[in-house]
Amino acid sequence: MLPLFPPLVMGIWKRAAEFNARLIFLENPLGLCLGGFVFWTFFALLFRFPTRIYVMAHEFTHALFVKLCGGKVKKISVRSDRGFILSDRTNFLIALAPYLFPFYAVIWSLLGLLTIFLLPFSRWQVVFWVGFGFCLGYHWTMTARMLTTRQSDFSSQGYFFSFVLIISVNLFLLLFILLLLPHPHEFPHRISGMAIDTLRSYQRVLQFLYSYFRR
Repeated sequence: MLPLFPPLVMGIWKRAAEFNARLIFLENPLGLCLGGFVFWTFFALLFRFPTRIYVMAHEFTHALFVKLCGGKVKKISVRSDRGFILSDRTNFLIALAPYLFPFYAVIWSLLGLLTIFLLPFSRWQVVFWVGFGFCLGYHWTMTARMLTTRQSDFSSQGYFFSFVLIISVNLFLLLFILLLLPHPHEFPHRISGMAIDTLRSYQRVLQFLYSYFRR
């Protein structure tokens, strides 16, 4: 997965360099998401977020991916400072799911889709996008905080593999949002360019390995 890093980082850098003050601070989805992220940052600095809320999302994400992998969840325990699940199987996806899957952002998005059937989206889109940015900010800051701890989730899968996968997936999520917003109609063209850059990155690695082992 390491060859993914250069195209992901360069893609984020190139996309961010295209933005200007008018585009970011205008009332568009990207600007509103950024506002939600900033709001979360101030919230996290001023208040202590209840740990139980994170533990609940953490354990329920484990349980969700156990079900997606065809397993059975036998027990879920959520306390104020720790939690665990008992299941009949595990793998790297189940173990690392809470750091890859933005639980509250997905829940918020599903609630938004349900609300569309009741209210015109134009009336509450500001609330939706700000809340979405808030939830993503929560996911990223909590994930970054957990990377500094000695989690059994990481030790069971290997720290190096775990960190590479977690960072790669979250960088891809950030790049996906930057490519999608604020002009969704440009997304197919931008994602195809991203795919080409990724293939070139792997091609360079393969060429290097081929030339190295031919010596």
